[in-house]
Amino acid sequence: MAKLLLLVIAAAVVYFLVTGFARKRAASSAPPPVETMVACAHCGVNLPRSEALEAGGRFYCTEEHRRIGPG
Repeated sequence: MAKLLLLVIAAAVVYFLVTGFARKRAASSAPPPVETMVACAHCGVNLPRSEALEAGGRFYCTEEHRRIGPG
């Protein structure tokens, strides 16, 4: 009887370990958040808004394009 109880406990521990790892794996494979894309006013290249340089209500991909202005 003690062996059966030990086997059941071991199976429960293995089950909880496997499901815990599966949850961690599923949570880490979530897609990255969507970010707004903007076009450079000079050359038209699309880039994430967080990486763009803004001047005069327009977005630019590089400092040089910002300095030159819309093209």
